[in-house]
Amino acid sequence: MQKLITFIAALFLWLSLFSQDAMQQWDKDVISKANTGANTSYLSEEEKKVILLTNLARYDGKLFSESFLEDFLQGQKPTKFTRSLFRDLEKVKSLPMLEPEKDLFEIALGHAELSGKNGTTGHQRFEKRFDPVMGKYNAVAENCAYGFENAFNNVLQLLIDEGINDVGHRKNMLNPDYNSIGVSIQDHKEYRFNCVMDFGRK
Repeated sequence: MQKLITFIAALFLWLSLFSQDAMQQWDKDVISKANTGANTSYLSEEEKKVILLTNLARYDGKLFSESFLEDFLQGQKPTKFTRSLFRDLEKVKSLPMLEPEKDLFEIALGHAELSGKNGTTGHQRFEKRFDPVMGKYNAVAENCAYGFENAFNNVLQLLIDEGINDVGHRKNMLNPDYNSIGVSIQDHKEYRFNCVMDFGRK
């Protein structure tokens, strides 16, 4: 966990210097298409940005690498996880955009609040939490990230998936079968913040 926290700290330093230059490399129509949560009243601005950035990675993985990852890697020693992310994103093109769903948001919110209050990590009571929506979705998955409130930090952390050998968080985010999402970022008593992303396939 300490190695992961050190890596995330480096990521945070880079993202704190992030400018609009990366976003300006994207066509405005693409940004509009990817920004599926823009008019969703129950999401915070950072939660909306989590969906936007995830959708941009799904829309054009190569451009996502060029606009976000390459600058991050400058001056840093690449790891097997960053190298594999470049390879994976190279293959990603025009995946379905994730649409925000209120029921997935409520599941994410409940888990983020409880994890934050208890200071826990992981996917406790996963099946029980999703059971009420399994008639609507025929597959679900969940990502959890810790330490940051900022959308960029959470999305990059989960895509790189440093230290997670099966890169399961990345696979969830780039899975072409998922078309629905709920996101909640809440306080966490051990890691300051936690971000929960819940995915569904209708």
